[in-house]
Amino acid sequence: MNANQSIASGDLLAASQDLANAGEYFLWRYDLTLTAGQFALEAGDPQAAIQYLERPGTISHLTYEDLILLGDAYDQNGDPFMAEAIWTHLTEQGDSSQVFERLVNLNLQRKDYASAIIDLQNLLTLNPSDIHLYYQIGTLYAATDPIKALPFLIQAVELDPTNATHAQTLHDNIRTANLFEEPAYTLLIAGRQLASWGEWELSAEAFQNATDLQPGYADAWAFLGEAHQQMAIQETGTGSNVGFSELDHALQLDANSILANTLMGLYWERQEDYPQAHKYLEHAVAISSKDPFLYTELGNILAKTGDLPAAQSAHEAAIQLAPQDPLFYRLLAEFALQYQIQIRELALPAARQAITIDPGNPSSLDVMAQVMLMLQDYHSAERFAQAALRADPGYTQAYLHLGITYLYLGKPDLARQWLNLAEAVNPDSWIAAQAERMLDYYFP
Repeated sequence: MNANQSIASGDLLAASQDLANAGEYFLWRYDLTLTAGQFALEAGDPQAAIQYLERPGTISHLTYEDLILLGDAYDQNGDPFMAEAIWTHLTEQGDSSQVFERLVNLNLQRKDYASAIIDLQNLLTLNPSDIHLYYQIGTLYAATDPIKALPFLIQAVELDPTNATHAQTLHDNIRTANLFEEPAYTLLIAGRQLASWGEWELSAEAFQNATDLQPGYADAWAFLGEAHQQMAIQETGTGSNVGFSELDHALQLDANSILANTLMGLYWERQEDYPQAHKYLEHAVAISSKDPFLYTELGNILAKTGDLPAAQSAHEAAIQLAPQDPLFYRLLAEFALQYQIQIRELALPAARQAITIDPGNPSSLDVMAQVMLMLQDYHSAERFAQAALRADPGYTQAYLHLGITYLYLGKPDLARQWLNLAEAVNPDSWIAAQAERMLDYYFP
């Protein structure tokens, strides 16, 4: 039979066509058409799968599992509403775990979080031992109705080791924010925490809900613009003008919003319009002159405009505001390294001070390794990079800098080992990209 030959050769699409043709001649053999539909879906032709599974004489014999596949076929064929109708009907029959999982995914794709929560709770009822569901429900509630998130998050803390830390942080932030009895503020705090983990779609939902509750909430509009910008960057690699309207609206609501000015500055930085970015960040600094983080952002922009002395002054101002925080010394050292200025006079003492304040910080140790690389003190660079890895064995930047150090020390085997590790751990990162370039250059 042709179908058997096609199956043997791995051509499931041809096999499905052969079985469907056979089913037309042997009308009582609905099993042939059922298998044809299954093969067509597996081969990536959902339209053919629908055609075969819905043939007269076949559709009446579809089992529970066959109907799930028919829903899959409609979903893959771009008709999620038909898929939803089939799966929803199946929830009324027997064990619906597979169906609820599909409905959850469908509603998450639509950003219909209220329906996704209902489906997840149904799934939890059927599978109470699936501990990860508590955290998933908790995060969805955090973006939509934060107070309802609390019991699910605390359950995740107690039961789900994988998500316990995040669940505790989110729980505590929501509970603290709720003390102010401002639901929009609670949503904003929940959204900020989700955004800090890169959960931009959920954070956007939280910020949108905050603006719905309080339309004049400038900071919520500003965060919504940032979330939309980040989502566009994730989808296309560039934000273009996505998010600008929300940021502009935030500034119309409150021209002196520190957050709106800061995020608008970052928006223009991404557009590479540094004079515009400078204008907004300078205004933010003028409003909040005691915030060291604003000075570092201003320093970054000033450097990009080419005014390195002013950029250095901004970084030094941040240090003066927070003299016991190693972060700002580290940022000054990184600024000098990036623009290759005053490595010995500026970067070296700044890196030393960062280590003095916090000797076990892997970031500070790694920055010192970079300083030593620039000063061509390769044995010291090796020592500091290794110290960074002793402090945090997963600190991937140290893999890269240790690999570079071994290149200069004439130890190609060690260099290749650490550069390969830097490339492999997080393949989509800038660290991996730089490691790949060095591997291609030195080990073609």
